[in-house]
Amino acid sequence: MKQSCYSQDPAKQIISRIGFILLHSAALFFLPARQAGTNLLPQKYEPFDIVINELMVRASPPVGLPVAEYIELFNRSGRPLNLLNWSIHIGNRSKVLYEYILKPEGYLLITHENKEDLLREFGDVMGLPGFPVLAMGGQTVVLRDPDGMVISAVNYSDNWYGHSLKASGGWSLEQIDPDNPCGGASNWTASASSSGGTPGKTNSVIGTNPDNSAPRLVRATLRHNGNVRLHFSEPMHPWSGRSVTYYHAEELGQPLSALPAEPFFDKTDLSFSGNFKEGRNYTISVDENLFDCAKNYIEPGNRETQFTIPAFPVPNDIIINEILFNPFPGGVNFVELVNISGSAFDLKHLVLAGITDGQPHPAYIIAPEGYLLFPGDYVVLTTDPERVKSYYYVPDRFVFVTMERMPQMNNESGRVAITDLRFNIIDDVQYTSSMHSPLLSGTKGVSLERISYTRPSGDRSNWLSASENMGFATPGYKNSQFSDLPEESSNILSVDPEIFSPDNSGYNDIANITYNLGKPGYTGNITVYDSRGRLVRRLVRHELLGTSGICSWDGRNESNGQARLGIYIIVMELIHPDGEVKRYRETVVLGGRLRQK
Repeated sequence: MKQSCYSQDPAKQIISRIGFILLHSAALFFLPARQAGTNLLPQKYEPFDIVINELMVRASPPVGLPVAEYIELFNRSGRPLNLLNWSIHIGNRSKVLYEYILKPEGYLLITHENKEDLLREFGDVMGLPGFPVLAMGGQTVVLRDPDGMVISAVNYSDNWYGHSLKASGGWSLEQIDPDNPCGGASNWTASASSSGGTPGKTNSVIGTNPDNSAPRLVRATLRHNGNVRLHFSEPMHPWSGRSVTYYHAEELGQPLSALPAEPFFDKTDLSFSGNFKEGRNYTISVDENLFDCAKNYIEPGNRETQFTIPAFPVPNDIIINEILFNPFPGGVNFVELVNISGSAFDLKHLVLAGITDGQPHPAYIIAPEGYLLFPGDYVVLTTDPERVKSYYYVPDRFVFVTMERMPQMNNESGRVAITDLRFNIIDDVQYTSSMHSPLLSGTKGVSLERISYTRPSGDRSNWLSASENMGFATPGYKNSQFSDLPEESSNILSVDPEIFSPDNSGYNDIANITYNLGKPGYTGNITVYDSRGRLVRRLVRHELLGTSGICSWDGRNESNGQARLGIYIIVMELIHPDGEVKRYRETVVLGGRLRQK
Protein backbone atom coordinates (compact mmCIF):
# COMPACT_ATOMS: atom_id res chain seq x y z
CA MET A 1 0.00 0.00 0.00
CA LYS A 2 1.35 3.41 -0.95
CA GLN A 3 2.15 5.94 1.73
CA SER A 4 -0.55 8.47 2.52
CA CYS A 5 0.32 12.15 2.27
CA TYR A 6 -1.64 12.80 5.46
CA SER A 7 -1.43 11.04 8.86
CA GLN A 8 -2.47 11.47 12.49
CA ASP A 9 -1.33 10.09 15.83
CA PRO A 10 -3.84 7.82 17.72
CA ALA A 11 -5.10 10.58 20.04
CA LYS A 12 -5.78 12.89 17.16
CA GLN A 13 -7.50 10.06 15.30
CA ILE A 14 -9.96 9.58 18.20
CA ILE A 15 -10.71 13.34 18.30
CA SER A 16 -11.07 13.33 14.53
CA ARG A 17 -13.53 10.42 14.62
CA ILE A 18 -15.68 12.20 17.24
CA GLY A 19 -15.72 15.33 15.10
CA PHE A 20 -16.47 13.24 12.02
CA ILE A 21 -19.53 11.69 13.69
CA LEU A 22 -20.78 15.10 14.84
CA LEU A 23 -20.35 16.51 11.35
CA HIS A 24 -22.37 13.78 9.74
CA SER A 25 -25.06 13.79 12.40
CA ALA A 26 -25.80 17.31 11.21
CA ALA A 27 -26.05 16.26 7.56
CA LEU A 28 -29.82 16.55 7.49
CA PHE A 29 -29.64 20.24 8.32
CA PHE A 30 -28.23 20.79 4.83
CA LEU A 31 -31.30 19.35 3.14
CA PRO A 32 -34.05 21.74 1.96
CA ALA A 33 -36.36 22.94 4.72
CA ARG A 34 -39.40 21.05 3.40
CA GLN A 35 -37.41 17.81 3.63
CA ALA A 36 -37.48 17.86 7.43
CA GLY A 37 -39.29 14.92 8.93
CA THR A 38 -38.16 12.36 6.34
CA ASN A 39 -36.55 9.09 7.35
CA LEU A 40 -33.17 9.86 5.74
CA LEU A 41 -30.29 8.70 7.93
CA PRO A 42 -27.01 10.60 8.31
CA GLN A 43 -24.40 9.38 5.84
CA LYS A 44 -20.71 8.82 6.40
CA TYR A 45 -20.16 10.67 3.16
CA GLU A 46 -22.51 12.92 1.26
CA PRO A 47 -23.12 13.11 -2.48
CA PHE A 48 -20.82 15.63 -4.17
CA ASP A 49 -18.40 15.85 -1.22
CA ILE A 50 -15.82 15.21 -3.94
CA VAL A 51 -16.54 15.99 -7.58
CA ILE A 52 -14.97 14.89 -10.83
CA ASN A 53 -13.57 18.25 -11.92
CA GLU A 54 -11.41 17.79 -15.03
CA LEU A 55 -10.87 15.10 -17.65
CA MET A 56 -7.93 14.70 -19.99
CA VAL A 57 -9.48 12.22 -22.40
CA ARG A 58 -6.88 12.30 -25.17
CA ALA A 59 -3.54 13.86 -24.33
CA SER A 60 -2.03 13.55 -27.81
CA PRO A 61 -1.09 15.60 -29.74
CA PRO A 62 0.13 17.56 -26.69
CA VAL A 63 -0.44 21.30 -26.37
CA GLY A 64 1.68 22.02 -23.33
CA LEU A 65 1.09 19.14 -20.91
CA PRO A 66 2.66 15.68 -20.77
CA VAL A 67 1.07 12.94 -22.84
CA ALA A 68 -0.90 11.49 -19.92
CA GLU A 69 -4.65 11.02 -19.55
CA TYR A 70 -6.03 11.86 -16.12
CA ILE A 71 -9.13 12.38 -14.00
CA GLU A 72 -8.98 15.27 -11.54
CA LEU A 73 -10.93 15.10 -8.27
CA PHE A 74 -11.78 18.17 -6.19
CA ASN A 75 -12.79 18.11 -2.50
CA ARG A 76 -15.61 20.64 -1.98
CA SER A 77 -16.81 19.18 1.35
CA GLY A 78 -14.91 21.49 3.69
CA ARG A 79 -13.27 18.58 5.54
CA PRO A 80 -10.45 16.11 4.83
CA LEU A 81 -11.63 12.82 3.34
CA ASN A 82 -9.79 9.50 3.25
CA LEU A 83 -10.13 7.81 -0.17
CA LEU A 84 -9.22 4.33 1.09
CA ASN A 85 -11.44 1.78 -0.69
CA TRP A 86 -13.22 4.39 -2.76
CA SER A 87 -13.56 3.36 -6.41
CA ILE A 88 -13.47 5.01 -9.80
CA HIS A 89 -15.62 3.48 -12.57
CA ILE A 90 -14.91 4.20 -16.24
CA GLY A 91 -17.44 2.57 -18.53
CA ASN A 92 -17.74 -1.05 -17.36
CA ARG A 93 -14.31 -1.14 -15.70
CA SER A 94 -13.42 -0.02 -12.19
CA LYS A 95 -10.38 0.49 -9.97
CA VAL A 96 -10.20 0.73 -6.18
CA LEU A 97 -8.33 3.70 -4.72
CA TYR A 98 -5.69 3.32 -2.04
CA GLU A 99 -5.37 5.36 1.15
CA TYR A 100 -5.03 9.06 0.54
CA ILE A 101 -6.31 12.03 2.53
CA LEU A 102 -7.76 14.62 0.18
CA LYS A 103 -7.69 17.97 1.94
CA PRO A 104 -10.51 20.54 1.73
CA GLU A 105 -10.31 22.49 -1.54
CA GLY A 106 -7.63 20.00 -2.59
CA TYR A 107 -7.08 18.31 -5.95
CA LEU A 108 -5.98 14.79 -6.81
CA LEU A 109 -5.00 13.49 -10.25
CA ILE A 110 -5.80 9.86 -11.03
CA THR A 111 -3.90 8.27 -13.90
CA HIS A 112 -2.16 5.10 -15.02
CA GLU A 113 0.77 4.10 -12.82
CA ASN A 114 3.12 4.45 -15.81
CA LYS A 115 2.10 8.11 -16.20
CA GLU A 116 2.33 9.08 -12.52
CA ASP A 117 5.82 10.61 -12.72
CA LEU A 118 4.82 12.72 -15.75
CA LEU A 119 2.11 14.49 -13.75
CA ARG A 120 3.78 14.79 -10.35
CA GLU A 121 5.00 18.35 -10.99
CA PHE A 122 1.35 19.47 -11.18
CA GLY A 123 0.32 18.24 -7.73
CA ASP A 124 -0.72 15.08 -5.91
CA VAL A 125 -1.12 12.06 -8.18
CA MET A 126 -2.48 8.56 -7.66
CA GLY A 127 -1.20 6.13 -10.29
CA LEU A 128 -3.29 2.98 -10.67
CA PRO A 129 -2.26 -0.23 -12.41
CA GLY A 130 -4.50 -0.96 -15.38
CA PHE A 131 -6.10 2.48 -15.27
CA PRO A 132 -8.96 2.19 -17.80
CA VAL A 133 -8.77 4.15 -21.02
CA LEU A 134 -11.03 7.18 -21.28
CA ALA A 135 -12.97 6.52 -24.47
CA MET A 136 -12.89 9.05 -27.27
CA GLY A 137 -16.36 10.28 -28.11
CA GLY A 138 -17.81 9.88 -24.64
CA GLN A 139 -18.17 7.66 -21.60
CA THR A 140 -19.56 7.54 -18.07
CA VAL A 141 -17.17 8.16 -15.16
CA VAL A 142 -18.41 7.49 -11.62
CA LEU A 143 -16.79 7.98 -8.21
CA ARG A 144 -18.14 5.81 -5.36
CA ASP A 145 -17.42 5.72 -1.63
CA PRO A 146 -16.45 2.46 0.16
CA ASP A 147 -20.13 1.55 0.59
CA GLY A 148 -20.75 1.88 -3.15
CA MET A 149 -22.72 5.14 -2.90
CA VAL A 150 -22.40 7.43 -5.92
CA ILE A 151 -20.51 10.56 -4.89
CA SER A 152 -19.96 12.08 -8.34
CA ALA A 153 -20.81 11.03 -11.89
CA VAL A 154 -20.13 12.51 -15.33
CA ASN A 155 -21.22 11.28 -18.75
CA TYR A 156 -18.90 13.30 -20.97
CA SER A 157 -19.13 13.73 -24.73
CA ASP A 158 -17.00 15.19 -27.50
CA ASN A 159 -19.75 17.78 -27.94
CA TRP A 160 -18.79 19.24 -24.56
CA TYR A 161 -15.60 20.73 -26.01
CA GLY A 162 -17.56 23.13 -28.19
CA HIS A 163 -14.56 23.24 -30.49
CA SER A 164 -13.61 20.60 -33.05
CA LEU A 165 -9.86 21.36 -32.84
CA LYS A 166 -9.76 21.02 -29.07
CA ALA A 167 -11.79 17.81 -29.28
CA SER A 168 -9.08 16.26 -31.48
CA GLY A 169 -6.60 16.02 -28.59
CA GLY A 170 -4.29 17.82 -26.17
CA TRP A 171 -7.06 19.75 -24.39
CA SER A 172 -8.89 18.75 -21.25
CA LEU A 173 -12.55 19.10 -20.37
CA GLU A 174 -13.03 21.33 -17.33
CA GLN A 175 -15.97 21.83 -14.99
CA ILE A 176 -17.10 25.47 -14.81
CA ASP A 177 -18.80 25.54 -11.41
CA PRO A 178 -18.01 22.79 -8.85
CA ASP A 179 -21.16 23.79 -6.93
CA ASN A 180 -23.29 22.69 -9.91
CA PRO A 181 -22.19 19.03 -9.88
CA CYS A 182 -25.03 17.71 -12.07
CA GLY A 183 -24.84 20.44 -14.73
CA GLY A 184 -23.57 18.09 -17.43
CA ALA A 185 -22.98 19.68 -20.83
CA SER A 186 -24.05 23.12 -19.57
CA ASN A 187 -21.32 23.08 -16.90
CA TRP A 188 -18.37 21.62 -18.83
CA THR A 189 -16.26 22.96 -21.66
CA ALA A 190 -12.79 22.75 -23.16
CA SER A 191 -9.94 24.19 -21.11
CA ALA A 192 -8.99 27.78 -21.90
CA SER A 193 -5.45 27.33 -20.59
CA SER A 194 -2.60 27.80 -23.06
CA SER A 195 -1.21 24.51 -21.74
CA GLY A 196 -4.36 22.65 -22.72
CA GLY A 197 -5.44 21.92 -19.15
CA THR A 198 -5.09 22.87 -15.48
CA PRO A 199 -4.19 19.66 -13.62
CA GLY A 200 -3.94 20.13 -9.87
CA LYS A 201 -5.13 23.73 -9.77
CA THR A 202 -8.19 25.95 -10.27
CA ASN A 203 -9.82 25.36 -13.64
CA SER A 204 -9.20 27.98 -16.30
CA VAL A 205 -12.93 28.22 -17.01
CA ILE A 206 -13.98 28.55 -13.37
CA GLY A 207 -17.08 30.67 -12.87
CA THR A 208 -20.48 30.93 -11.26
CA ASN A 209 -22.93 28.76 -13.17
CA PRO A 210 -25.78 27.85 -10.81
CA ASP A 211 -28.67 25.54 -11.58
CA ASN A 212 -31.78 27.63 -10.96
CA SER A 213 -34.16 25.50 -13.01
CA ALA A 214 -36.80 23.40 -11.30
CA PRO A 215 -36.88 19.75 -12.38
CA ARG A 216 -40.01 18.27 -13.91
CA LEU A 217 -41.49 14.83 -14.44
CA VAL A 218 -41.26 14.32 -18.20
CA ARG A 219 -42.74 10.90 -18.94
CA ALA A 220 -43.17 7.32 -17.80
CA THR A 221 -42.43 4.03 -19.52
CA LEU A 222 -43.84 0.62 -18.79
CA ARG A 223 -41.13 -1.95 -18.17
CA HIS A 224 -41.94 -5.50 -17.06
CA ASN A 225 -43.58 -7.38 -14.20
CA GLY A 226 -45.58 -4.37 -13.06
CA ASN A 227 -42.64 -1.96 -13.12
CA VAL A 228 -42.89 1.66 -14.24
CA ARG A 229 -39.91 3.91 -14.91
CA LEU A 230 -40.27 7.64 -14.34
CA HIS A 231 -38.10 10.01 -16.38
CA PHE A 232 -37.14 13.41 -14.96
CA SER A 233 -35.85 16.41 -16.89
CA GLU A 234 -32.51 16.39 -15.06
CA PRO A 235 -30.57 14.41 -12.43
CA MET A 236 -32.30 14.36 -9.08
CA HIS A 237 -30.52 14.46 -5.73
CA PRO A 238 -29.52 10.91 -4.71
CA TRP A 239 -31.34 11.35 -1.40
CA SER A 240 -34.54 12.60 -3.00
CA GLY A 241 -37.53 10.39 -3.69
CA ARG A 242 -36.48 7.10 -2.12
CA SER A 243 -39.73 6.71 -0.18
CA VAL A 244 -42.79 5.07 -1.77
CA THR A 245 -44.91 7.73 -0.11
CA TYR A 246 -43.67 10.20 -2.73
CA TYR A 247 -45.50 8.43 -5.58
CA HIS A 248 -49.14 7.71 -6.38
CA ALA A 249 -50.74 6.05 -9.41
CA GLU A 250 -54.40 6.39 -10.23
CA GLU A 251 -56.33 3.25 -9.12
CA LEU A 252 -53.06 1.60 -8.03
CA GLY A 253 -52.07 3.75 -5.07
CA GLN A 254 -48.51 3.78 -3.78
CA PRO A 255 -45.87 1.52 -5.31
CA LEU A 256 -44.33 -1.37 -3.42
CA SER A 257 -40.85 0.03 -3.97
CA ALA A 258 -39.12 3.14 -5.35
CA LEU A 259 -35.56 2.88 -6.61
CA PRO A 260 -33.79 5.89 -8.16
CA ALA A 261 -31.57 4.68 -10.99
CA GLU A 262 -27.83 5.14 -10.56
CA PRO A 263 -25.57 6.83 -11.36
CA PHE A 264 -27.43 10.02 -12.40
CA PHE A 265 -30.77 9.52 -10.61
CA ASP A 266 -32.73 11.12 -13.46
CA LYS A 267 -34.93 8.02 -13.54
CA THR A 268 -36.81 6.17 -10.79
CA ASP A 269 -38.14 2.62 -11.02
CA LEU A 270 -41.44 1.89 -9.29
CA SER A 271 -42.94 -1.53 -8.66
CA PHE A 272 -46.71 -2.07 -8.30
CA SER A 273 -48.62 -5.12 -7.14
CA GLY A 274 -51.74 -4.66 -9.28
CA ASN A 275 -52.20 -5.77 -12.86
CA PHE A 276 -52.40 -3.03 -15.48
CA LYS A 277 -55.48 -3.12 -17.70
CA GLU A 278 -55.12 -2.96 -21.44
CA GLY A 279 -56.48 0.22 -23.01
CA ARG A 280 -56.40 2.05 -19.68
CA ASN A 281 -54.32 5.23 -19.27
CA TYR A 282 -52.97 5.60 -15.74
CA THR A 283 -52.00 8.97 -14.28
CA ILE A 284 -49.03 8.91 -11.93
CA SER A 285 -47.96 11.82 -9.75
CA VAL A 286 -44.93 12.60 -7.59
CA ASP A 287 -44.67 14.54 -4.34
CA GLU A 288 -43.88 18.25 -4.33
CA ASN A 289 -40.85 17.64 -2.08
CA LEU A 290 -38.71 15.93 -4.71
CA PHE A 291 -35.63 18.00 -5.55
CA ASP A 292 -32.63 18.01 -7.88
CA CYS A 293 -28.89 18.12 -7.13
CA ALA A 294 -29.06 21.88 -6.54
CA LYS A 295 -32.05 21.34 -4.23
CA ASN A 296 -34.56 23.00 -6.54
CA TYR A 297 -38.00 21.55 -5.86
CA ILE A 298 -39.92 19.89 -8.66
CA GLU A 299 -41.93 22.24 -10.88
CA PRO A 300 -45.51 22.47 -9.50
CA GLY A 301 -47.27 22.12 -12.86
CA ASN A 302 -45.16 19.20 -14.03
CA ARG A 303 -45.58 16.53 -11.39
CA GLU A 304 -47.89 14.20 -13.36
CA THR A 305 -47.60 11.98 -16.40
CA GLN A 306 -49.32 8.95 -17.92
CA PHE A 307 -48.50 5.37 -18.75
CA THR A 308 -50.41 2.53 -20.38
CA ILE A 309 -50.02 -0.91 -21.88
CA PRO A 310 -49.00 -0.05 -25.44
CA ALA A 311 -50.64 -1.40 -28.58
CA PHE A 312 -48.75 -2.54 -31.68
CA PRO A 313 -49.09 -0.19 -34.67
CA VAL A 314 -50.32 -1.07 -38.12
CA PRO A 315 -49.43 0.90 -41.28
CA ASN A 316 -50.14 4.63 -41.01
CA ASP A 317 -50.87 4.58 -37.28
CA ILE A 318 -47.62 6.53 -36.94
CA ILE A 319 -46.49 8.70 -39.85
CA ILE A 320 -43.30 10.44 -40.85
CA ASN A 321 -44.20 14.13 -40.67
CA GLU A 322 -40.98 16.06 -41.24
CA ILE A 323 -37.46 15.27 -42.46
CA LEU A 324 -34.23 17.21 -42.26
CA PHE A 325 -31.75 15.38 -44.51
CA ASN A 326 -29.40 18.25 -45.43
CA PRO A 327 -28.57 20.04 -42.15
CA PHE A 328 -26.65 23.25 -41.62
CA PRO A 329 -22.87 22.84 -41.22
CA GLY A 330 -22.36 21.43 -37.73
CA GLY A 331 -26.01 20.40 -37.54
CA VAL A 332 -27.59 16.95 -37.56
CA ASN A 333 -30.41 15.18 -39.38
CA PHE A 334 -33.78 14.57 -37.77
CA VAL A 335 -36.99 12.68 -38.51
CA GLU A 336 -40.26 13.76 -36.88
CA LEU A 337 -43.06 11.27 -36.24
CA VAL A 338 -46.71 11.84 -35.31
CA ASN A 339 -49.13 9.33 -33.80
CA ILE A 340 -52.39 9.86 -35.75
CA SER A 341 -54.16 6.80 -34.30
CA GLY A 342 -56.28 6.43 -31.18
CA SER A 343 -53.78 4.15 -29.39
CA ALA A 344 -50.47 4.58 -27.59
CA PHE A 345 -47.33 2.81 -28.83
CA ASP A 346 -43.93 2.08 -27.32
CA LEU A 347 -41.07 3.16 -29.56
CA LYS A 348 -38.92 0.30 -28.28
CA HIS A 349 -41.03 -1.87 -30.59
CA LEU A 350 -40.28 0.30 -33.64
CA VAL A 351 -37.30 0.70 -35.95
CA LEU A 352 -36.00 3.63 -38.00
CA ALA A 353 -34.53 2.29 -41.22
CA GLY A 354 -33.08 3.41 -44.49
CA ILE A 355 -34.48 1.58 -47.50
CA THR A 356 -31.74 0.13 -49.70
CA ASP A 357 -32.64 -2.01 -52.73
CA GLY A 358 -36.16 -2.27 -51.35
CA GLN A 359 -34.99 -3.67 -48.00
CA PRO A 360 -34.89 -1.91 -44.59
CA HIS A 361 -31.15 -1.49 -44.05
CA PRO A 362 -29.49 -0.16 -42.00
CA ALA A 363 -32.07 -0.27 -39.20
CA TYR A 364 -31.98 0.89 -35.59
CA ILE A 365 -34.44 0.45 -32.72
CA ILE A 366 -35.81 3.91 -31.99
CA ALA A 367 -35.91 3.85 -28.18
CA PRO A 368 -34.43 0.66 -26.62
CA GLU A 369 -35.28 1.90 -23.10
CA GLY A 370 -38.86 2.67 -24.08
CA TYR A 371 -40.82 5.77 -25.04
CA LEU A 372 -44.64 5.88 -24.98
CA LEU A 373 -46.09 7.84 -27.89
CA PHE A 374 -49.70 8.79 -27.14
CA PRO A 375 -52.37 9.79 -29.72
CA GLY A 376 -51.60 13.17 -31.28
CA ASP A 377 -48.06 13.27 -29.89
CA TYR A 378 -45.02 14.37 -31.87
CA VAL A 379 -41.53 12.94 -31.38
CA VAL A 380 -38.26 14.00 -33.01
CA LEU A 381 -35.59 11.37 -33.68
CA THR A 382 -31.99 12.58 -33.87
CA THR A 383 -28.50 11.79 -32.62
CA ASP A 384 -28.03 15.18 -30.96
CA PRO A 385 -31.11 17.08 -29.73
CA GLU A 386 -29.02 19.97 -28.43
CA ARG A 387 -27.74 20.73 -31.91
CA VAL A 388 -31.25 20.73 -33.32
CA LYS A 389 -32.36 23.08 -30.53
CA SER A 390 -29.45 25.42 -31.29
CA TYR A 391 -30.63 25.97 -34.89
CA TYR A 392 -34.44 25.92 -34.60
CA TYR A 393 -37.23 27.13 -32.36
CA VAL A 394 -38.29 24.19 -30.18
CA PRO A 395 -41.29 24.90 -27.90
CA ASP A 396 -41.02 21.54 -26.13
CA ARG A 397 -37.44 20.49 -25.41
CA PHE A 398 -38.58 17.12 -24.05
CA VAL A 399 -40.09 15.86 -27.33
CA PHE A 400 -36.80 14.32 -28.52
CA VAL A 401 -35.50 10.77 -28.60
CA THR A 402 -31.72 10.59 -28.72
CA MET A 403 -30.63 7.76 -31.00
CA GLU A 404 -27.06 6.50 -30.83
CA ARG A 405 -27.14 5.91 -34.58
CA MET A 406 -29.50 6.73 -37.44
CA PRO A 407 -29.60 5.62 -41.07
CA GLN A 408 -27.44 7.83 -43.24
CA MET A 409 -29.57 10.36 -45.10
CA ASN A 410 -28.15 11.52 -48.42
CA ASN A 411 -28.33 15.26 -49.10
CA GLU A 412 -29.85 14.74 -52.55
CA SER A 413 -32.20 11.78 -52.29
CA GLY A 414 -33.06 8.79 -50.16
CA ARG A 415 -35.75 6.73 -48.55
CA VAL A 416 -36.47 6.40 -44.85
CA ALA A 417 -39.03 4.22 -43.08
CA ILE A 418 -40.38 3.26 -39.68
CA THR A 419 -41.09 -0.45 -39.21
CA ASP A 420 -41.99 -2.88 -36.48
CA LEU A 421 -39.40 -5.33 -35.15
CA ARG A 422 -40.27 -7.75 -37.97
CA PHE A 423 -39.59 -4.99 -40.51
CA ASN A 424 -43.21 -4.58 -41.52
CA ILE A 425 -43.38 -1.00 -42.80
CA ILE A 426 -45.53 1.40 -40.78
CA ASP A 427 -44.70 4.40 -42.96
CA ASP A 428 -41.96 5.36 -45.40
CA VAL A 429 -40.98 8.37 -47.46
CA GLN A 430 -38.85 8.65 -50.57
CA TYR A 431 -37.42 12.16 -50.69
CA THR A 432 -35.35 14.21 -53.14
CA SER A 433 -33.93 17.71 -52.95
CA SER A 434 -36.15 18.64 -55.93
CA MET A 435 -39.17 18.45 -53.61
CA HIS A 436 -38.00 21.72 -52.02
CA SER A 437 -39.44 25.07 -53.09
CA PRO A 438 -37.66 26.44 -56.19
CA LEU A 439 -37.76 29.91 -54.65
CA LEU A 440 -35.19 28.97 -52.04
CA SER A 441 -31.68 30.22 -52.70
CA GLY A 442 -30.39 27.12 -50.90
CA THR A 443 -31.86 24.10 -49.14
CA LYS A 444 -29.20 23.43 -46.52
CA GLY A 445 -30.83 23.44 -43.11
CA VAL A 446 -34.36 23.41 -44.59
CA SER A 447 -36.66 20.53 -43.66
CA LEU A 448 -39.31 18.91 -45.83
CA GLU A 449 -42.72 19.06 -44.15
CA ARG A 450 -45.74 16.90 -44.76
CA ILE A 451 -48.77 18.94 -45.80
CA SER A 452 -51.60 16.56 -44.78
CA TYR A 453 -51.78 13.60 -42.42
CA THR A 454 -54.46 11.91 -44.51
CA ARG A 455 -52.70 12.01 -47.85
CA PRO A 456 -50.14 9.31 -48.73
CA SER A 457 -46.50 9.70 -47.75
CA GLY A 458 -45.56 8.72 -51.29
CA ASP A 459 -47.46 11.66 -52.80
CA ARG A 460 -44.70 14.09 -53.75
CA SER A 461 -47.18 16.97 -53.79
CA ASN A 462 -47.85 16.26 -50.09
CA TRP A 463 -44.40 17.61 -49.13
CA LEU A 464 -43.02 21.14 -49.15
CA SER A 465 -40.13 23.11 -47.68
CA ALA A 466 -40.68 24.44 -44.17
CA SER A 467 -41.43 28.15 -44.28
CA GLU A 468 -38.79 30.80 -43.77
CA ASN A 469 -40.78 32.71 -41.17
CA MET A 470 -40.86 29.57 -39.00
CA GLY A 471 -37.09 29.18 -39.21
CA PHE A 472 -37.06 26.54 -42.00
CA ALA A 473 -38.07 23.68 -39.65
CA THR A 474 -40.69 22.95 -36.99
CA PRO A 475 -39.31 20.07 -34.90
CA GLY A 476 -41.82 18.77 -32.38
CA TYR A 477 -44.86 20.86 -33.28
CA LYS A 478 -47.38 21.59 -36.07
CA ASN A 479 -45.82 21.95 -39.51
CA SER A 480 -45.71 25.41 -41.03
CA GLN A 481 -47.13 23.95 -44.26
CA PHE A 482 -49.86 21.87 -42.59
CA SER A 483 -53.14 21.87 -44.53
CA ASP A 484 -55.53 19.00 -43.95
CA LEU A 485 -58.31 17.95 -46.32
CA PRO A 486 -61.01 20.64 -46.54
CA GLU A 487 -64.61 19.76 -45.74
CA GLU A 488 -66.27 17.72 -48.46
CA SER A 489 -67.87 19.89 -51.10
CA SER A 490 -70.67 19.17 -53.54
CA ASN A 491 -68.38 20.59 -56.22
CA ILE A 492 -66.74 17.91 -58.33
CA LEU A 493 -63.60 20.05 -58.61
CA SER A 494 -62.58 22.86 -56.26
CA VAL A 495 -59.43 24.82 -55.48
CA ASP A 496 -58.49 26.31 -52.12
CA PRO A 497 -57.36 29.02 -51.66
CA GLU A 498 -58.44 30.99 -54.68
CA ILE A 499 -55.23 33.07 -54.47
CA PHE A 500 -51.98 31.50 -53.30
CA SER A 501 -48.43 32.81 -53.09
CA PRO A 502 -45.65 30.19 -53.00
CA ASP A 503 -43.17 32.47 -51.24
CA ASN A 504 -42.34 30.03 -48.41
CA SER A 505 -44.00 32.34 -45.88
CA GLY A 506 -46.10 29.58 -44.38
CA TYR A 507 -49.33 31.31 -45.44
CA ASN A 508 -51.19 30.04 -48.54
CA ASP A 509 -47.99 28.64 -50.04
CA ILE A 510 -49.85 25.97 -52.01
CA ALA A 511 -53.11 25.49 -53.88
CA ASN A 512 -55.06 22.40 -52.79
CA ILE A 513 -57.10 20.84 -55.59
CA THR A 514 -59.95 18.68 -54.28
CA TYR A 515 -62.20 16.38 -56.29
CA ASN A 516 -65.39 14.44 -55.42
CA LEU A 517 -66.38 12.09 -58.25
CA GLY A 518 -69.45 10.31 -56.92
CA LYS A 519 -68.47 6.85 -58.20
CA PRO A 520 -65.27 4.84 -58.42
CA GLY A 521 -63.30 3.67 -61.41
CA TYR A 522 -62.30 6.93 -63.07
CA THR A 523 -58.87 7.35 -64.61
CA GLY A 524 -57.88 10.99 -64.74
CA ASN A 525 -55.51 13.78 -65.54
CA ILE A 526 -55.17 17.02 -63.58
CA THR A 527 -53.23 19.67 -65.47
CA VAL A 528 -52.37 23.33 -64.94
CA TYR A 529 -52.57 25.75 -67.91
CA ASP A 530 -51.85 29.46 -68.09
CA SER A 531 -54.43 32.01 -69.22
CA ARG A 532 -53.33 31.56 -72.84
CA GLY A 533 -53.92 27.81 -72.73
CA ARG A 534 -50.26 26.79 -72.56
CA LEU A 535 -49.38 23.72 -70.45
CA VAL A 536 -47.66 24.68 -67.20
CA ARG A 537 -47.67 21.58 -64.98
CA ARG A 538 -49.03 18.03 -65.04
CA LEU A 539 -50.13 17.18 -61.50
CA VAL A 540 -51.88 13.87 -62.19
CA ARG A 541 -51.28 11.85 -65.34
CA HIS A 542 -53.40 8.82 -66.28
CA GLU A 543 -53.94 7.75 -62.67
CA LEU A 544 -56.73 5.57 -61.31
CA LEU A 545 -58.53 7.95 -58.96
CA GLY A 546 -60.53 7.32 -55.84
CA THR A 547 -64.03 8.65 -55.42
CA SER A 548 -62.49 11.69 -53.71
CA GLY A 549 -59.02 13.03 -53.20
CA ILE A 550 -56.68 15.96 -53.19
CA CYS A 551 -53.45 17.05 -54.82
CA SER A 552 -51.47 20.26 -54.47
CA TRP A 553 -49.74 22.72 -56.74
CA ASP A 554 -46.82 24.65 -55.31
CA GLY A 555 -46.46 27.04 -58.25
CA ARG A 556 -43.78 25.12 -60.11
CA ASN A 557 -43.81 24.48 -63.85
CA GLU A 558 -42.78 21.36 -65.76
CA SER A 559 -39.13 22.47 -65.67
CA ASN A 560 -39.31 22.69 -61.86
CA GLY A 561 -38.97 26.45 -62.05
CA GLN A 562 -41.31 29.00 -60.57
CA ALA A 563 -44.32 29.92 -62.71
CA ARG A 564 -45.07 33.60 -63.27
CA LEU A 565 -47.67 35.55 -61.33
CA GLY A 566 -51.08 35.44 -62.92
CA ILE A 567 -54.30 33.50 -63.48
CA TYR A 568 -54.09 29.74 -64.10
CA ILE A 569 -56.65 27.15 -65.15
CA ILE A 570 -56.86 23.76 -63.42
CA VAL A 571 -58.30 21.16 -65.81
CA MET A 572 -59.44 17.69 -64.71
CA GLU A 573 -60.15 15.10 -67.43
CA LEU A 574 -61.94 11.87 -66.46
CA ILE A 575 -62.45 8.62 -68.32
CA HIS A 576 -64.59 5.77 -66.96
CA PRO A 577 -64.51 2.13 -68.16
CA ASP A 578 -68.19 2.44 -69.12
CA GLY A 579 -67.17 4.98 -71.79
CA GLU A 580 -68.08 8.12 -69.84
CA VAL A 581 -65.75 11.08 -70.47
CA LYS A 582 -65.88 14.29 -68.39
CA ARG A 583 -63.90 17.51 -68.20
CA TYR A 584 -63.92 20.14 -65.42
CA ARG A 585 -62.19 23.49 -65.00
CA GLU A 586 -61.38 25.82 -62.11
CA THR A 587 -59.18 28.92 -61.89
CA VAL A 588 -56.58 29.91 -59.35
CA VAL A 589 -54.45 33.02 -58.98
CA LEU A 590 -50.72 32.70 -58.36
CA GLY A 591 -49.94 35.88 -56.44
CA GLY A 592 -46.96 37.35 -54.69
CA ARG A 593 -45.90 40.05 -52.30
CA LEU A 594 -45.21 43.47 -53.74
CA ARG A 595 -41.57 44.40 -53.59
CA GLN A 596 -40.69 47.84 -52.34
CA LYS A 597 -38.21 49.78 -54.42
